[in-house]
Amino acid sequence: MRLSVLVLLLATSLFAGKMSIQSDDGFKLYGWLEYPESKKKTYPVAVFAHQFGSDHSIWDELAKKLRDRGFATMLIDLRGHGESIKKNGKTVEIVNEFDMAHIEEAFDRSSRKVGFEHIPQDIAYWLDALGTKEKLDMNRLVLFGSSLGGGAILPLMLDYEPAAVVAISPGSSSEEATETSLMYAQSPSLFIAGKNDPLGAQQRALEYADKAYRGTYIMLSSNGHGTVLLPWVEDYIFTFLGENVPYGKNL
Repeated sequence: MRLSVLVLLLATSLFAGKMSIQSDDGFKLYGWLEYPESKKKTYPVAVFAHQFGSDHSIWDELAKKLRDRGFATMLIDLRGHGESIKKNGKTVEIVNEFDMAHIEEAFDRSSRKVGFEHIPQDIAYWLDALGTKEKLDMNRLVLFGSSLGGGAILPLMLDYEPAAVVAISPGSSSEEATETSLMYAQSPSLFIAGKNDPLGAQQRALEYADKAYRGTYIMLSSNGHGTVLLPWVEDYIFTFLGENVPYGKNL
């Protein structure tokens, strides 16, 4: 199955820009790969998984700042979100109309409808596809995730050994796979949450950091959730990446 996914990706796009793959259960998934303007033999690559109810564009500003620092960036629309809403030719998308008071109900309904439990495998296929691109140095892979995406990237740490992981207001994930990955993966991981997170992400972030082999936890005095926290933590993120992901001029 992985071979067919890679063939589809390579046939769809051999260059930077919009790309697509197909999930095991028939979702056509879209992502956007962009390279820095500066030319190098290889680039570190940052892969971004967004939060529930949004799409890849919530990462646009941070991704641009990373490209300015020499990273290639891959922004993906998770299944049921953005442009990734076709399953076997039919539209299957999340519950889009909800407010914060009913977000947990909307999330549960969306999960049953779309199959959120498959998202880590979807991301794994994206990582396999990126690994075929000669200019991308997968030894300098960084995984970013927010909320739903923040939980989904954690089970991948052990198999893909990213150079760094950043999870903002991380959501829940497959308990056994996540615990195993956190305990044994040697990837430095940074967990960020607001002290008064409306969805309880601060407790998950603390638990993940405690279980991680090389985990760090940042708690903000905030009731915000997800990427709204970025303006207050970007400097910490760049420092964290600078300490763990070589991306200097000579690389």
